Amino acid sequence: MKVKCKKIIAERPNRKDLGEKTDDLTVNKEYIVLSVSLIMNSLIYYRIETDIGDLVLFEADQFDVTSSYIPSSWEIKVELNSDESYYLNLAPEKWNHAPFSFYEEITEVSWPLYQWRDLDEIPEVVSLYFQERDLIYREQEEYDKSMKGGK
Repeated sequence: MKVKCKKIIAERPNRKDLGEKTDDLTVNKEYIVLSVSLIMNSLIYYRIETDIGDLVLFEADQFDVTSSYIPSSWEIKVELNSDESYYLNLAPEKWNHAPFSFYEEITEVSWPLYQWRDLDEIPEVVSLYFQERDLIYREQEEYDKSMKGGK
């Protein structure tokens, strides 16, 4: 799945327009979506790798979908929260079922993530991130080529 940034807006409750470029996003730039979340029964979020290499959730209303291809490793995970609201996550199965809390641990590693590629030993969560991220990027590239006639 690929999206194009149409506007950059601050997080809730502020939601003010942040202009054409921040450290994370650039208006009119395409990003590959690494997961999709539906939170509080109404808000949709895309998790993308930002311009500086962070893995961040952004509200979907900041983007237009340019490719609706769903990666082969994604699955749907639905959880009922204590307040009776639902949390739905469409993400790599290995992230959803990691033997640790993937999203909590990935936010605790040093950023940007791409710098970990140069190291001999990396945390298991970073290794899992790259494994799935690279698969998603590769599949999206192959899908894009097939839609353009294989060029």
